[in-house]
Amino acid sequence: MKMKNRCTVLLRQGNEIIGTFRPTQKLFNSLLKELEPKRVLYDKKCFITLKQENVLMGNYKVEEKQFNRIKDRVEKYRSIGHICKNVRCVETGQIFENAKQASRWVSEIRENFYNCCDPDLIKQCCRGKQKTSYGYHWEFVK
Repeated sequence: MKMKNRCTVLLRQGNEIIGTFRPTQKLFNSLLKELEPKRVLYDKKCFITLKQENVLMGNYKVEEKQFNRIKDRVEKYRSIGHICKNVRCVETGQIFENAKQASRWVSEIRENFYNCCDPDLIKQCCRGKQKTSYGYHWEFVK
């Protein structure tokens, strides 16, 4: 029986998640060894998070050149994530690439009321679990 791969590499650039990857144990260990000197508590620039069996091994701040090199090494191990659905605000008719973009829009236009809008609340509205989110009706667009 084949054991399940428990190694995870999460790549972020600023606030954007580039991807989640499940490399082999051998590649994971080599990344862990290579990145150890660059370990940080948390940074919003380019950083890499390594986990093994849901235990955080560390966050690593790296230069963009090294970040891109590591991204190329783990690219073939990309986990298949969810497919982002387009979201439409019923009141304005505006269509967004995903709920995250819609939440940013709400934050910008309603800055006095909502400093940070949760995209999950917009998704719940799209699924019919709640009628409105942040004062608007939302729906998924095909």
